[in-house]
Amino acid sequence: MTTTPPPDPAEPTNAPRRTAPSAERSRLGCGALSTGASSQTPPYARTTDNTLARAAAAALTFTEATAIDTVSRYCVAGTIDATTCEAFGAHLDDIVTARRPFLLDLTAVPFVSVRGLTLIEALARNAAQREIRWALAAEYSLHRFLTLLNMDTYVPSFDNADSALTHITNTLAQ
Repeated sequence: MTTTPPPDPAEPTNAPRRTAPSAERSRLGCGALSTGASSQTPPYARTTDNTLARAAAAALTFTEATAIDTVSRYCVAGTIDATTCEAFGAHLDDIVTARRPFLLDLTAVPFVSVRGLTLIEALARNAAQREIRWALAAEYSLHRFLTLLNMDTYVPSFDNADSALTHITNTLAQ
């Protein structure tokens, strides 16, 4: 009696399994799939307007105070990145427009993008053209980046607000 061998097992395929794209529609109602739609993307990130950018800009806070009689102190807190650079630039424009000596305090800013550094360089250039005395207080890492960029305009930067304020008062006295 002859027996037939069992059939060979099916060979496994190495192709990865793919899931079908999400059928979630954009909030515009145009019927197109939203580019960021997935079950792992939070709802606020799926909006087609710039709600996410506005939320990030709200995370960057600006506070104005008087440091001494003639010097304003502008404190910025939060991350200066692609989502907040527009708001940061608008505030820098307002600072230069005031034409007063000022201290820009970025000690509560843990990260500044390259675009943010470019905005700081533009601030330095505008302040120099208008002969506005100012200083920057920031963490050492920001000073290092400003040095490495080899900017055309000098940025008077210091490790803390007290040193920056002393620099401004000394330059005003001259």
